[in-house]
Amino acid sequence: MRVLLVYSNRTRIMEPAPPIGLSYVATAAQRAGHEVRFVDLMISRDPPGELRAALRGFAPEVVGISVRNIDNIIAQRISWHINEVGALIAITREHSRAQIVLGGPAISILGAAALKRLDADFAVVGEGEVTFPQLLSALGGSRDYSGISGLCYRANGGVMANAPVRLEEFGGSGMEQWIRWRPYERTGSTWAIHTKRGCPVNCVYCNYPAMEGNRLRSRRPEDVVDEIERVMAAVGPRTFGFTDSTFNVPESHAIGICEEIIRRKLRVRLSAVSLNPLNISRHLFMLMKRAGFCSLVITPDAASETMLHNLRKGFDLARVRQTVELARESGIQCTWFFLLGGPGETRQTVEETVSFVEANLNSKKFLTIFLTGMRLLPGTPLTQQAIAENYISADRDLCAPVFYFSPQVDEQWVLQRVNQAIARCPTVVHGAEQSGSSLERGFNHVLYWLGAAPPFYRFLPTFLRLPPLPALRARHTGVRAGCKLRLEQPTETRKS
Repeated sequence: MRVLLVYSNRTRIMEPAPPIGLSYVATAAQRAGHEVRFVDLMISRDPPGELRAALRGFAPEVVGISVRNIDNIIAQRISWHINEVGALIAITREHSRAQIVLGGPAISILGAAALKRLDADFAVVGEGEVTFPQLLSALGGSRDYSGISGLCYRANGGVMANAPVRLEEFGGSGMEQWIRWRPYERTGSTWAIHTKRGCPVNCVYCNYPAMEGNRLRSRRPEDVVDEIERVMAAVGPRTFGFTDSTFNVPESHAIGICEEIIRRKLRVRLSAVSLNPLNISRHLFMLMKRAGFCSLVITPDAASETMLHNLRKGFDLARVRQTVELARESGIQCTWFFLLGGPGETRQTVEETVSFVEANLNSKKFLTIFLTGMRLLPGTPLTQQAIAENYISADRDLCAPVFYFSPQVDEQWVLQRVNQAIARCPTVVHGAEQSGSSLERGFNHVLYWLGAAPPFYRFLPTFLRLPPLPALRARHTGVRAGCKLRLEQPTETRKS
């Protein structure tokens, strides 16, 4: 069959995320014998026009649309993406009779609810390398698709949803075949590498179990490093980024990858988008430094014993303190994420976390990002708690952005306390400050042409300390409350 795969993501928070998941699906569909065309709207200057041209020129029989983000998860500057997907579906309906299949992380989270809202024919949840080729085979042979694992489909006036499939083994994505890399690298992106799937950590707000399951399924370190060597030769990215939900869970797997890179004497730059204080040691930091890590994202989420317990992080404040010391010793640029407003948050717990940041993370090697309010997602323990507290109704449509904020503390006070920390520590930012402005784009382009290795946000601690930026931010930084606003349900995008 002729299959058009569309990467719909246009969000560039932190760094543009390349389409690693859709690349896995494209590679699997091609191996199954289908003719695959790939449209990457992230790097497109005219997304609607490029989609129309592909529909007319390729005449696909099936169009798969990958949806990475439901929204930007920032209550104080909300950006909702489902309507954008609805617009792409409308263009597809206008110019093609192809069957439309939705997939990607956002669809795995929403499941059947995505089909209830959007005018698509099918949705794939979980890992699509098996589900999507099976669906193509069924559609091409007019066979029954109702038993395909991970498939949501319309039947009897409603939507049916089959449980997702979890692959025991998987390899490289094959992304080098499907995308143009330099536009990504110019804006600070790192080449995505997936070393494992599943997450056994049970954070109260997290949606990774819906996407990948709780059970870890890891690639052999040799296989991971083989992929790095292959992409180095074919594409030559400046930095490879490990995109696992937690790179160092288990620590032994992360150590194995570092040791294999060191053994082969590869000269590479590396980053990881999630390091968990639960499994971290001086030995791992030493190996990461030797292997070539230039950037780490560390996610303690809180520096309050109460909130670490309430968020089900699985470690205590002593672990957070130890991680700070090890990160400082390593000299690797680190970005720290903290979440404020979770269940049981009070003024005291906010003060504990923010004062910890002021005392311990005010460093030219550290960038600290605060998010205030937690996005409620289907099936998470936090959402179940919010329903039990009558914070939201059990039938609330969570396709639309809904945020939890502790009733025990005032959101505007929390924001003022974060702004106070920004005035004291130039390398502290609030998530709502990330604007994608022309200044930000210019900053990225200068670093690219200077030959810097992404991710470019690792240079922000130096940039934010340059006069007169600290004084200007201390005087003008202000983020308005957003969690307590009862957002109207966005308009239905599915055709009647």
